[in-house]
Order: sequence, then structure tokens, then C-alpha cells
Amino acid sequence: MRRLNNKGFAISTIIYGLSIMGILLVAMIMAEMATIRSNTRQMSKSIEEELNSLTRTTTTFSPAGDSTTPTSQEYIVPEGQAGWYKIELWGTQGGANGGLGAYTSGVIKLDEGDVLYFYVGKHGNSSGSGAETDVRIVSGGYTDQVSYQSRIMIAAGGGPHADAFGGTLYGGQTSMKSIGGFIKTNKVNKEYTLYEADAAGNNTNGTLIGLPKNYSRSSVNIPSISAKHEIDNPHNGLGGDGYAPGNSSSVGGSSFISGYAGCKAIVAGVLKNDPGYIYYEQIFDEGTQTYTWDTDDANKKEYYFVDGMMMPGVNAGDGRAKIEKVASLTADKKTLTKANSAFKKVTAIRDCVDGVNNGNDWVIIPVVEGKVKAQASGSGKNGRCYTYNMGQTDLDEIAVWHKNLIGKDVKNHTIEVQSNGSWKIIKGSGGDGYSETETETGIRVSAYQFDSTSTIPQKGNYYILPVLSENKVVSAAETEDADINPIKIEHLTGAATQKWSIELITNKKIKTQYSYNIYKITELARYKSLTISNDENKMDNPLNTTPFNNYAPNQPQIWKITPAGNGTYYITTVVPQYSVTDNTGNIIAQTNMNVTDSYKNILVIAKNNNTTQRFRLIPIDYSSS
Repeated sequence: MRRLNNKGFAISTIIYGLSIMGILLVAMIMAEMATIRSNTRQMSKSIEEELNSLTRTTTTFSPAGDSTTPTSQEYIVPEGQAGWYKIELWGTQGGANGGLGAYTSGVIKLDEGDVLYFYVGKHGNSSGSGAETDVRIVSGGYTDQVSYQSRIMIAAGGGPHADAFGGTLYGGQTSMKSIGGFIKTNKVNKEYTLYEADAAGNNTNGTLIGLPKNYSRSSVNIPSISAKHEIDNPHNGLGGDGYAPGNSSSVGGSSFISGYAGCKAIVAGVLKNDPGYIYYEQIFDEGTQTYTWDTDDANKKEYYFVDGMMMPGVNAGDGRAKIEKVASLTADKKTLTKANSAFKKVTAIRDCVDGVNNGNDWVIIPVVEGKVKAQASGSGKNGRCYTYNMGQTDLDEIAVWHKNLIGKDVKNHTIEVQSNGSWKIIKGSGGDGYSETETETGIRVSAYQFDSTSTIPQKGNYYILPVLSENKVVSAAETEDADINPIKIEHLTGAATQKWSIELITNKKIKTQYSYNIYKITELARYKSLTISNDENKMDNPLNTTPFNNYAPNQPQIWKITPAGNGTYYITTVVPQYSVTDNTGNIIAQTNMNVTDSYKNILVIAKNNNTTQRFRLIPIDYSSS
């Protein structure tokens, strides 16, 4: 019996040993498999990141370098990603609490393998000036001449003074501060009017953009082509940095966009009147250790933006940059479609306005592919109009200046183009004669924006700009728990909360006697619709966003959008309690930062006031064109 037990014990030991070995083997196999899985995940993640890097279409840049000398950050157009890219730049704020940086944007055609270099300013903590944010063709030190001359877009920095905004074509000064319009309420009848301008012109007086009447610039009156820019003059450290740096602490720098009317550019190292930038290959001389330009046209490449935009005094803190692909270059799509067909085959431009003294006070600049279209002949001033003749041309942009009206309300202003012997208005003044306050950037019309004189908005995405301010847009709440917060008017930051989808719901009759186009307006951040907050019958009612309900005629999320005839729009609630005929129930913006009022800087429902209840709708889609 004892022998049998020993044998059983031995067998059991063998079995247990084999089991342990099996367990160990299984553990080793599982560990190896886990390692393989981990490696596979890492490899998968690496491949995914590589694929993402090759197909990524949106890239943002934060500051690199110090507050006075930003350093280069490279962007290479990925393989297979040739197309049109929108670049947006925000200049740096000056000083600890200095002037806000400027904003510039535009759309440029790029090929795969093209290399751009972004220089993004960093906000300093001292009383110094704000650095520009720019994009270049040549890398190098911040003020290295060859690199510095290759800048194709610049958003100016602010100056040390709090009101020394980064400017547009000119450096921004204290008196250029965009105040906007504050709407006061008469407690009896709740009529809305703008405050009258005081002796110093510190508030608007019926202007549609909101600049003070007496704003000034850091340079001379606009000559035949451009502001007086010194491209070979790197930042002097006094005012805000920019294409032309500010020359004192109370002046911000000026901005630049290649292809934007009113700018100059470098061609083979020489400052030219054309705004478009032409880059030629450079040859390095070993003996002299200098670069020379190879001006053989076979080696040149043109860089110019279309649909450019400049805003003064927008950005607080650090500079920022963003590049985003907006349309692909394909065999079937080799050009970016112009949304306004009136810019095709233009033979003449006619500008008519009240208050211009003589023909020399007009500057009309048509631009095609980043170049100023030379004037073939001109019939000149005829009464209140000036006609500019040219050969038949497809235009990208028309910019108009009236020297003695800069900073003033422009009344009864129209821009017309002639094609096939007939004239078409592309910029109107509206039924009440208002157009807009003319700023240093001129009054502009782009071929890549839809016809806003009479066309209702098509389905798409837009910035919504109140006419009371030139540098603020309509902005929704940022978070889910902020739904009850009213819609604000804020500086343009490019956030999703500032981008709105506008969609036509129906053009059927709402009431038996009325028929008009009905829209819903939706924020792109969370896809919630613009909504009257409480009672749609109540004036002074702030707006917010809430989930969209099914369409109903009296729903406070349904809007009528009506062209004013001057490039702006009325946005009106369509609830039946409001009469359609007297335009009551319009959205109105209250934008003044300098008053104490519970309704400042928000959107409300208000009674009729045609001079203030208007918005500009700026399309931000290009892929569908």
C-alpha cells in the first residue's frame, strides 16, 4: 500500500509539474501576444498618425521664439493635397495691456510640396510693442532681408498704448479705435437711435460700421496705388510691428495681403505697385556671400490671395495662425469658382457717390490674379460719377477710395460694372441712401462673394457682422451649460461659435397675404439654432441658441432675411404677432464697450431702425463653389 502511495505521489508530482510548466508556457505565450498586440497598437497608431499628417487639411500655429523675434514654423502642402487654402493670421497685442493685434485672411492656391513659413508673435509682459504674425516663402531670421521681403501676408501687432490697434493698410492710432454703436432705449416708446457724436467724434453718428468720424492714420492720404509702405524697414521697436511698423507707442503696425488692392509687393527684390508677390529663384554667390535674383520667368512663382479681409484691433494676447484647405485642385476643377458672375468680361467700372469734390479724389483699383489692371482710358468725373474704362477682363476684386470721404458716412454710393454693353450694380446704397462708413481699406467688392445687392443667402456657412462695428462678429455660447447666455458681439477669433449655417426652409406663404423666404440660422459649434430667448412678443429680448424644433410659422427660431440693397441684410422674426409691412421684430446689435447697460454687446429684438438693424453676411465656404 505504501509503495502504491509513493507511486501515486510521483505521478501526481509529474502531473502538477507539467501543469505548472503548461501554465508558465501559456503565460509566456500570452505575454508575447500582449507584446505583439502592444506593438501592433503602436504600429497602428503610428500609421494612423502618419496618414493623418498626410491628409490633414487644417493646421494651427502658436508662438515660437520670444516676444520681439518670432522664429520660423514650416508648413508643407501634403502629397495629393493641391488646392486652395485659407490662411488666417492674428497679430500680437502690444505691451502688457497694449493695442490689440490686427486680423488678415485670404484664399491662396498651393501645389503639393509647396512650403510656407509662419512667424507667430508672442505677447510680452512689458510695455513693449506687439510683434506681427506673418507667412513667408523664404525661411530665415525674423528680420533677415531675403526672408523679410518674402512675406505674403501680415497681421500687424498693436502698439504699447492701449488704443494703438494693429491696423490695416495704415497703422492704427488711438483715434482709430473702433467704438461701435450703442443703442439707447426711450423708456416710453422704446425707439432705438444712435448716440450723437460728441465734439471729439468719440461715438458714431448714424454710421454703419462704427468708426469715430475723426479717425486718422499714421501716413499720408492714399496716393494712386497704396499707403506709403517701407518694406525694407524692419521693426523699429517703437510702435506695433507690421508691413510698415508703427513709429510711436500710440501707433500700431500696418498689415499686408499679397493680391489685396492697396498693397505693394516685392518682385525680384524690387518694390512694385502691384499687390501680388512674385518669387524668383535666388542664386547664392560664394565669393560675395550674397544672394542675387534669377529673373528668368521660367523660375518664378506667383503668390496672391483672393477674397482677402483685414480687420483692425481684433486679437488680445499671443498671435495666432491657421491654414485650412477649402477646395481641392482636380482635373475638373482648375480654378476657384467666382460666386458673382458680374465680375466676368468687365469692360468698365462706374462709381457714383455724393460729396466727392473732383475726379482726383477718386481711386479705383480693379485686381485680377494679384495684379492691378492698368487703366486703358477714362472718361473721368461726370457729375457725381467717375467711369474707369479697361479692356475686357475677368476681375477678382474692385476697391474704391474717395479721398475726402475716408472716415465719413458714404451716402448714395453705387459701384457698377459694364459687361456686354450693359451696366450692373454690384454695390448699392439701399432704399434709404446709406451705404457704409469708408475706412482706409476702401469700399470693396469681391468676385468670390455672392451678389449681396439683391440675392438672398444660399445654404452655406457665414460670418455675421453687425454694421455697427468693423471688427466684431456674432458669437454664440461656447459650452453646453451656457445655452441661456445671450448671443454676443465679439472680436473675430475664428472659433466655431462665430460661424453660422444659414439654410432656407421654405418660401411658401406664412400668412394668407404674405409670402417671403424663411430661414433657420444655426451655430456650427453645437448645431443649435438662433432663438428668441423668452417671449417673441417682447422687445429688448436677447437671443440665444437652443435645439431646433420642427418648423412652425410662429416659432421663435424662424427668420426672414431681406437684402437692404447696399450689401447688408435685415434679419427679422416671422412670428405672426409682428406686422411684416413695418419691419418690426428685426434683430439689432448693441456693440459699445464703453457704456453701462444690461444690453450692451448682445443681439436683441428691436423696433424699426434701418440705420442700425443690418448685418453683413460673409460666406466662408469655397469647396462647393
